[in-house]
Amino acid sequence: MMLTTFLLALALQVTYPATCRSIGLEPTRTWRFEKDGATWRVTHWRGADLANAVSVALPGTATVLLARDAVRVKARSSNGGIDVALAGTPALARLDVYVSYELEVNVDASLTPAIDQLTTESPLGVRCELSAHP
Repeated sequence: MMLTTFLLALALQVTYPATCRSIGLEPTRTWRFEKDGATWRVTHWRGADLANAVSVALPGTATVLLARDAVRVKARSSNGGIDVALAGTPALARLDVYVSYELEVNVDASLTPAIDQLTTESPLGVRCELSAHP
């Protein structure tokens, strides 16, 4: 019985990659949250042009829940160079992203100034699509 309860709890916490698109902005801004090994990453692009997409790893302390009934991401780096908050449902959520190249390049020298493009400037309304497989 205890094992069944544990397995059910794990099944309810399955997190899927999610693509969240801005509401009412032209061109549309897109943020994709997906797991790369043990690390969650967020990738951003504008319009349909993926050639200029930029990506950054979220801190290891990030909490991520991307499920059919709720989307939540909370991530903040210890130096304050990354601060991500996503909350709501896939149909309507609020996303607030702050990323600072100047602060984060000291942590990850492979980053480019383009990561500043992930920043939302203020909380935005987004709709998220969950991928079919974790």
